[in-house]
Amino acid sequence: MASAVKSKRASRGRQKIRIKKIENPERRAVTFSKRRKGLFVMAAELCAYTGAHAAVIVFSPSGRPYACSYPSVDEVLRRFLVGQFREGAGLERMQEGDERAAEAHRGAELEELQRGVEEMEKLRRLVLAKADVVR
Repeated sequence: MASAVKSKRASRGRQKIRIKKIENPERRAVTFSKRRKGLFVMAAELCAYTGAHAAVIVFSPSGRPYACSYPSVDEVLRRFLVGQFREGAGLERMQEGDERAAEAHRGAELEELQRGVEEMEKLRRLVLAKADVVR
């Protein structure tokens, strides 16, 4: 005869967790590292599966920059700043010169875009310098 004994589960199954800051600095660093890697993997997969261009820049709680991009951070940032996300506007058009691409950018002023490019270039140099220090 089979006995009617209730079996207890070894775990409570997948539980919903509250999103809040992790107070323990060591656990926070480990979580940041794992989630950063996961984010970069997802960005790389998005690019590989769809042909999208993407750049992800993350700063750790200690201020260290980490970047993942395809095809390159420079190219993605330049394309973003110049406004070349319209369909059919490829890299060839960007290579024709900043001024021509800037004129085509939804009525934005050329000087304003150049200031933005200069600021992004400063940021890029800073991120690359800090990334080299981290490596």
